[in-house]
Amino acid sequence: MEKDKRNKLPKLLVTLTAAVAISSAGWSGPFTGKASAGAAGIFVSPKVYFTVEDVSLAKGTGKSSLHFTLLLHNEGSGTVDLNAFAVSVNAPDGSRYTPKLSGTSSARVWPDSTGRYIYTAEVSSQASLDTLKLSLNRWASDGISKGADIGSLPLAADAAPAPDKPVRVQLNEADASLPEDAVLTIRAKDSIRWNRDSGQELYTHLTVVNQGSAALKWNDNVQLSVQDAKGRTYTAAVVSGADILLEPQEPAVLTVKTSAAGSTSPGTDLKLVLGAKNSGGAFTIGTVPVPGETTAMGVGDAIPYVYGDGLELTYRSAVVNAKTDGTTVQTVVEFRNTAKEYVRLPDLSAVYQFGSRATVDGVIDAKPSSAFLAPGESASYRYTASLPAGVSKDAIELLLLAKESLAETAAESGGGSTGSAAASGTPGTSASGAKASASSAGTAAGGAASSAAKATASADSSSAAAASSGSGKTTAAGSTGYVPAASLSLAKAESGKGGDYAAAQTYTLGEKLPLPNGALEAGLGVSLVEFHKHENEEYGYQTAVAKYKFTNTSGKTLDLPQLGMELTTPDGLVYAGTRQSSAAASILPGTSAVVSYSYMVPPSDKTETLAMTVTDANKMSLGSYRVAFQAEAENGSVSFYPFEVAFNDSTVGWTYSTKTDAQYTYKLILDMTITRKEQVIVDSNFSKMEIELLDPDNRSLASQTVPFLGTGRLVSGKQTFFFNDVKSEQFSSGAHFNIYEVIETPNGPVRRLIKTIQG
Repeated sequence: MEKDKRNKLPKLLVTLTAAVAISSAGWSGPFTGKASAGAAGIFVSPKVYFTVEDVSLAKGTGKSSLHFTLLLHNEGSGTVDLNAFAVSVNAPDGSRYTPKLSGTSSARVWPDSTGRYIYTAEVSSQASLDTLKLSLNRWASDGISKGADIGSLPLAADAAPAPDKPVRVQLNEADASLPEDAVLTIRAKDSIRWNRDSGQELYTHLTVVNQGSAALKWNDNVQLSVQDAKGRTYTAAVVSGADILLEPQEPAVLTVKTSAAGSTSPGTDLKLVLGAKNSGGAFTIGTVPVPGETTAMGVGDAIPYVYGDGLELTYRSAVVNAKTDGTTVQTVVEFRNTAKEYVRLPDLSAVYQFGSRATVDGVIDAKPSSAFLAPGESASYRYTASLPAGVSKDAIELLLLAKESLAETAAESGGGSTGSAAASGTPGTSASGAKASASSAGTAAGGAASSAAKATASADSSSAAAASSGSGKTTAAGSTGYVPAASLSLAKAESGKGGDYAAAQTYTLGEKLPLPNGALEAGLGVSLVEFHKHENEEYGYQTAVAKYKFTNTSGKTLDLPQLGMELTTPDGLVYAGTRQSSAAASILPGTSAVVSYSYMVPPSDKTETLAMTVTDANKMSLGSYRVAFQAEAENGSVSFYPFEVAFNDSTVGWTYSTKTDAQYTYKLILDMTITRKEQVIVDSNFSKMEIELLDPDNRSLASQTVPFLGTGRLVSGKQTFFFNDVKSEQFSSGAHFNIYEVIETPNGPVRRLIKTIQG
């Protein structure tokens, strides 16, 4: 047997404190038994003992790497020094391995405290945890050879990590340039399945804590794979969080995507295998239990948002409206800032999924108006989608998807600075490297990194739209820039029902809304003056546009109120109105102003009469009124409120040119009478007329957009419109013109077909 060599250390390190050395009445000496927490322990005295945890054996081709944490418990009245003990690992064939201590820790354990010491040892590749034992000896008086045996423990008992227990991973085994204390603890929080065209993918959120003394990032030398209970292996990779700076003792979230493991049966036992390579071949440095799938949130559940420090996610409501021609679903979620400072709202997308591969993008029709939340504030997102008929609500899930870059930013915002604490202590009070050394430098200072300041909103930030509100359509199902943040089950969603619609009052278009006294400032009234459905071809959704007229009959200038205008269907679906962003802020005495609200409506919703619910700035209802979409007039004048247009006559012609390429120019002459029905204030972004030239197959050849106000505006009488550069192969005698009302909304331009003129 090879003789253990001990570093030369001051003699005071060799001596046990009196609390350990003195025998107590009835004490018969060291023994192995059960510690107070129920774990196996090696007792030096009734109140001083060792236990082991976080045991793992990383298998390699030429050697294996053993990891474990040794805990020295001192429940006595004096101090205990780890340097008094020799630690070794023994195998049945007589092999003895001397483990090496990682990191910097104090060797001295004070009364009523516990010392934690992380060890690694290179062992034979044939070694098994089932047969390896940890042994403790006192050092002999010569300070070189081992003295009396204290006891031993089988390591297998502490080898299998519980699913909720962090697993320690030594990063310098994958990258030798890292320090010895480059240690991470990793625990799987949850797993979410996402239906993709190629099959289901599994996304696992890992909580990672840097246990070392210096900040670091995830190391690309660590190779990831996922294994199921049958030994099948699936490729895996970190898709979010790899660039986060991991500060000492600051939790962070990494997201791992496993390409085919999502196809395994839900509930299947999985494990994330962390591997590395060296000249001797591939080997494992850690294994993390992974849930095959985590139970989706139910209506009413609230959880900490996985990518947002200080954000709480609440699943507010869900509605499933099943009809013979399709199923319309709607979900509302809320984020609340539980921190003491401003927090940025996430950039979210969403997708509804059902079955093993089917997905439908969720369209956001209600979103926050600010990119930040103040402490205690909340903001809601509402998603709607049309699913095929016959889909059971038990099979429907909504996945909230976070943009990868912002998921990393949010996770990093809670991190600390990159400063590290220097070691300090009295010489001779730290464990030695050869015997069991925690450090020869003494007691290490605690991590002194301070948390980085989170983003704070300026006074102007309230007008900044959240990134998620930039488009009415999400591109989640086909995008690669998003990762699942949460899964919401619609199993307990409400079936479609009336809600505000059943209680809505009868209302006639154009009349003043009978709001309660005090709802608006004295002298201010509001009425709905136009209500149409428009096309939104780019996004595949209908858009309803409502124009509201505010009239100031007082003798002073009044602020235009920030009212909410929601639409509710007879089946209980709610569509939130998005207010025209360029609307005036105030209204002069004796004048009226028009403000438009747009609503994203699924193509499956054929409802013609809805309830319009008016809410104040605090989302309190001021009343519900039943309104119907206006039918388009077949003849006579057409409303572009506040303008009215009569199409008196039209003439179509074309010319041919061979000066360059053979091209045609179409000419449309319109004879119109344009009347301004009311003297109300509108802005340049209000209604415009679009004239589009189409071929017989309704393919667009050219178009023009003409305003009712400003330069180049429409006027009464004859106006000529030219459509140039139509190529000869596009020319057709069956070409025609469509005339639209077009309105700019926060979700893009929307059109209402007014008239078709044959060429």
